[in-house]
Amino acid sequence: MSREIQTKTDAFSGVTMTCAALAAGAARQSSFLTNTNQRPAFLFFLRLQSGAVAPTAGTIYELFLLRANTSNQRTDNAGSSDAAITINNAQLIGTLQVTANTNTNFADVFDSAPLGKLGVNFAVAVRNSTNQALNGTETNHVKQYSLYLPDIQ
Repeated sequence: MSREIQTKTDAFSGVTMTCAALAAGAARQSSFLTNTNQRPAFLFFLRLQSGAVAPTAGTIYELFLLRANTSNQRTDNAGSSDAAITINNAQLIGTLQVTANTNTNFADVFDSAPLGKLGVNFAVAVRNSTNQALNGTETNHVKQYSLYLPDIQ
Protein backbone atom coordinates (compact mmCIF):
# COMPACT_ATOMS: atom_id res chain seq x y z
CA MET A 1 0.00 0.00 0.00
CA SER A 2 1.39 3.37 -0.96
CA ARG A 3 1.72 6.16 1.52
CA GLU A 4 0.45 9.68 1.10
CA ILE A 5 1.85 12.91 2.50
CA GLN A 6 -0.92 14.92 4.11
CA THR A 7 -0.60 18.20 5.91
CA LYS A 8 -1.57 18.65 9.54
CA THR A 9 -2.72 22.25 9.80
CA ASP A 10 -3.23 24.05 13.09
CA ALA A 11 -6.13 26.46 13.52
CA PHE A 12 -5.63 29.98 12.20
CA SER A 13 -4.73 32.51 14.90
CA GLY A 14 -4.29 36.25 14.78
CA VAL A 15 -1.00 38.01 15.33
CA THR A 16 -0.51 41.24 17.24
CA MET A 17 0.55 43.85 14.69
CA THR A 18 -0.95 47.31 14.23
CA CYS A 19 -1.44 48.17 10.56
CA ALA A 20 -3.98 51.00 10.90
CA ALA A 21 -2.74 54.11 9.07
CA LEU A 22 0.69 52.55 8.36
CA ALA A 23 2.48 55.35 6.53
CA ALA A 24 3.91 55.13 3.02
CA GLY A 25 7.38 53.58 3.21
CA ALA A 26 6.96 52.51 6.85
CA ALA A 27 7.12 48.98 8.27
CA ARG A 28 5.59 47.31 11.30
CA GLN A 29 6.51 44.04 13.00
CA SER A 30 4.26 41.64 14.85
CA SER A 31 4.91 40.32 18.32
CA PHE A 32 7.16 37.25 18.29
CA LEU A 33 5.48 33.85 18.47
CA THR A 34 6.81 30.65 19.98
CA ASN A 35 6.72 27.55 17.81
CA THR A 36 6.26 25.12 20.71
CA ASN A 37 5.36 22.13 18.49
CA GLN A 38 8.31 22.80 16.17
CA ARG A 39 6.17 23.04 13.04
CA PRO A 40 8.43 23.66 10.03
CA ALA A 41 6.28 26.28 8.29
CA PHE A 42 3.13 28.39 8.36
CA LEU A 43 0.45 29.72 6.08
CA PHE A 44 -0.19 33.42 6.55
CA PHE A 45 -3.42 35.14 5.53
CA LEU A 46 -2.85 38.84 5.00
CA ARG A 47 -5.53 41.35 4.06
CA LEU A 48 -4.60 45.03 3.96
CA GLN A 49 -6.90 47.85 2.98
CA SER A 50 -5.77 50.93 1.10
CA GLY A 51 -6.55 54.26 2.66
CA ALA A 52 -8.77 57.21 1.79
CA VAL A 53 -6.23 58.37 -0.82
CA ALA A 54 -5.56 55.85 -3.59
CA PRO A 55 -2.04 54.41 -3.86
CA THR A 56 -0.26 54.29 -7.20
CA ALA A 57 -1.32 51.21 -9.17
CA GLY A 58 1.37 48.54 -9.31
CA THR A 59 3.03 49.48 -6.02
CA ILE A 60 3.15 46.85 -3.27
CA TYR A 61 2.66 45.85 0.33
CA GLU A 62 5.42 43.44 1.46
CA LEU A 63 5.34 40.61 4.02
CA PHE A 64 8.60 39.55 5.71
CA LEU A 65 9.65 36.72 8.03
CA LEU A 66 11.51 37.66 11.21
CA ARG A 67 13.32 35.01 13.25
CA ALA A 68 14.98 34.77 16.65
CA ASN A 69 17.40 32.25 18.08
CA THR A 70 17.19 30.83 21.60
CA SER A 71 19.19 33.82 22.90
CA ASN A 72 16.52 36.15 21.49
CA GLN A 73 18.86 37.68 18.93
CA ARG A 74 16.39 38.76 16.28
CA THR A 75 16.38 39.52 12.55
CA ASP A 76 16.83 43.24 11.78
CA ASN A 77 17.17 44.03 15.51
CA ALA A 78 13.44 43.44 15.91
CA GLY A 79 11.90 43.92 19.32
CA SER A 80 9.80 41.26 21.00
CA SER A 81 6.45 42.94 20.38
CA ASP A 82 4.31 44.93 17.92
CA ALA A 83 6.36 47.99 16.90
CA ALA A 84 7.78 50.01 14.03
CA ILE A 85 10.79 48.36 12.38
CA THR A 86 13.35 49.08 9.67
CA ILE A 87 13.63 46.12 7.30
CA ASN A 88 17.19 45.44 6.16
CA ASN A 89 17.81 41.69 5.98
CA ALA A 90 14.53 39.96 6.79
CA GLN A 91 13.39 37.33 4.29
CA LEU A 92 10.60 38.35 1.93
CA ILE A 93 7.63 35.97 2.12
CA GLY A 94 5.57 37.71 -0.56
CA THR A 95 3.87 40.83 -1.85
CA LEU A 96 0.43 42.24 -2.53
CA GLN A 97 0.25 44.43 -5.63
CA VAL A 98 -2.27 47.26 -5.35
CA THR A 99 -4.55 49.11 -7.75
CA ALA A 100 -5.28 52.82 -7.68
CA ASN A 101 -8.43 52.47 -5.57
CA THR A 102 -9.35 53.87 -2.18
CA ASN A 103 -10.46 51.69 0.76
CA THR A 104 -9.90 48.49 -1.23
CA ASN A 105 -8.93 45.11 0.24
CA PHE A 106 -5.82 43.37 -1.08
CA ALA A 107 -5.38 39.83 0.24
CA ASP A 108 -3.56 36.53 -0.27
CA VAL A 109 -2.35 33.46 1.61
CA PHE A 110 1.44 33.12 1.82
CA ASP A 111 3.52 30.01 2.61
CA SER A 112 6.77 30.30 4.59
CA ALA A 113 8.04 26.83 3.53
CA PRO A 114 10.36 28.07 0.73
CA LEU A 115 12.30 30.07 3.35
CA GLY A 116 13.31 27.00 5.39
CA LYS A 117 12.31 25.75 8.82
CA LEU A 118 10.82 28.34 11.14
CA GLY A 119 12.75 27.55 14.28
CA VAL A 120 11.62 28.26 17.83
CA ASN A 121 10.68 31.96 17.61
CA PHE A 122 9.34 33.90 14.64
CA ALA A 123 7.33 36.97 13.69
CA VAL A 124 6.25 38.77 10.54
CA ALA A 125 6.58 42.33 9.36
CA VAL A 126 4.60 44.36 6.84
CA ARG A 127 6.14 47.18 4.83
CA ASN A 128 3.95 49.67 2.98
CA SER A 129 5.92 50.25 -0.23
CA THR A 130 3.20 52.38 -1.77
CA ASN A 131 2.94 56.17 -1.76
CA GLN A 132 -0.13 56.33 0.54
CA ALA A 133 -1.00 55.29 4.11
CA LEU A 134 -3.13 52.23 4.83
CA ASN A 135 -6.73 52.54 6.00
CA GLY A 136 -6.93 53.98 9.52
CA THR A 137 -9.30 51.35 10.99
CA GLU A 138 -7.43 48.38 12.45
CA THR A 139 -10.29 45.92 11.98
CA ASN A 140 -10.06 46.45 8.20
CA HIS A 141 -6.71 44.62 8.22
CA VAL A 142 -6.49 40.85 8.82
CA LYS A 143 -3.27 39.10 9.88
CA GLN A 144 -3.60 35.38 10.69
CA TYR A 145 -1.26 32.39 10.63
CA SER A 146 -1.61 28.62 10.72
CA LEU A 147 1.38 26.43 11.52
CA TYR A 148 1.55 23.15 9.61
CA LEU A 149 3.39 19.84 9.42
CA PRO A 150 3.66 17.52 6.41
CA ASP A 151 2.89 14.01 7.68
CA ILE A 152 3.09 10.60 6.02
CA GLN A 153 -0.19 8.68 6.26
